[in-house]
Amino acid sequence: MYGKNAQGKTNLIESIYYLSHLRSFRTHQFKRLIRQGQETMSIQADVETRGRSCQIRVAAVDQKKHLYYFQNPIHKYSDFVGIVNAVLFCPDDLMLFNQSPRYRRHFVDMELIKLSKTYTMTMSHYQNLLHRRNAALKQDPPDRLLIETFTEPMIKDEVIIMKQRAAFIERWMQKVHEIYPFFSDREEIFDAKYRTFVKEIKDPESELKKIYEQSYEKDCRYRQTQYGVHKDDFLFLLNGEPLQETASQGQKRSCLLALKLGLAEIIHEQTGEYPILLLDDVFSELDDHRKRQLAECLPSEMQIFITTTEPVDPAWFAGRHVHTYEVEHGSLKEVHV
Repeated sequence: MYGKNAQGKTNLIESIYYLSHLRSFRTHQFKRLIRQGQETMSIQADVETRGRSCQIRVAAVDQKKHLYYFQNPIHKYSDFVGIVNAVLFCPDDLMLFNQSPRYRRHFVDMELIKLSKTYTMTMSHYQNLLHRRNAALKQDPPDRLLIETFTEPMIKDEVIIMKQRAAFIERWMQKVHEIYPFFSDREEIFDAKYRTFVKEIKDPESELKKIYEQSYEKDCRYRQTQYGVHKDDFLFLLNGEPLQETASQGQKRSCLLALKLGLAEIIHEQTGEYPILLLDDVFSELDDHRKRQLAECLPSEMQIFITTTEPVDPAWFAGRHVHTYEVEHGSLKEVHV
């Protein structure tokens, strides 16, 4: 899809993403999802997945979501999320490298939640325990026995979370190491490291107990849990140096694209199907050489939506069946390039 700015290209990308995640990547304000002057919004799609066709719909009335599968209501979000699986690249994702560790944790957690129900349940349980432990630390005076009743199960959750995060990063980087050379002519090495507060992830339980014992007085002084997986980080490196300090904007885009394509490969391995790949304004700040390299490395079995301001040469896509649409004032018109 191509067209001038503010014509509605990203709206279509956002709609597909919303069907996959039940949230927008552009805004946290629900009212901004509804056209000005309207009271409701609706997204409907015909989907083919695992060899079957289905129709799904999301409608929003009074800021409440209503989910449908073949017009039948779905009451649990978990039964809807995953019918459509989409991986998104958008310019705002470049903040992954520059923002606080919280942003990177959220990014990794969202991917793990889609891939592992164990991770989802463990993370939810841990966050509940952390909230209760912090509330206990705010009591005057703190009740050490009560705090320890939250600490012990927290440690068991953290062992699971750390091991899954470490395994995911290792698996993810294996895919990225195969993909990134397409963008760098094999001259650069892109990598990521999991940074946690425990040195030995293989057997961390005893070390975790020691850390919480040693930090108890500090936790009480600040009335908050100072150590835990809720403060982990993920360090991205280009040729062994912190990426956010050394990489150009073009290199950052290439690295981010390699990360997204690596995620798509992991999803394909785990589910047997490629996700839909959403590339919003993907070619900005890439030279023609890197644009062509990106087009050539996209899996031919993957459905891809690309938005640009100018038409893209279909020859870049190595025989793939390409539809080109011009977007103007929210309307799509197929064109032949």
